Amino acid sequence: MTSASLEVILRNLILHRRLPFTFQSVTAAVNAWDIVVCDAAGATLLLTVPVGRPMEIRNAIQDRLESAIEDAPTVSTAPRPQ
Repeated sequence: MTSASLEVILRNLILHRRLPFTFQSVTAAVNAWDIVVCDAAGATLLLTVPVGRPMEIRNAIQDRLESAIEDAPTVSTAPRPQ
């Protein structure tokens, strides 16, 4: 797998799952990929995913991005009492 093919997997995953992230970069590391995405607020999220088959990598990325959404603090839009 190349960084370009991993970028395509990541962009398609974000698009098809409608995840609130924007791709920033992907870098090969020893036995892993370092992936950087930004969330809707502009915060940077670094993922390290082990090398493997494309479907395994895609599933690992999806799990980590969905976990990041679940772990994110929620912002209430309810009006404050006066």
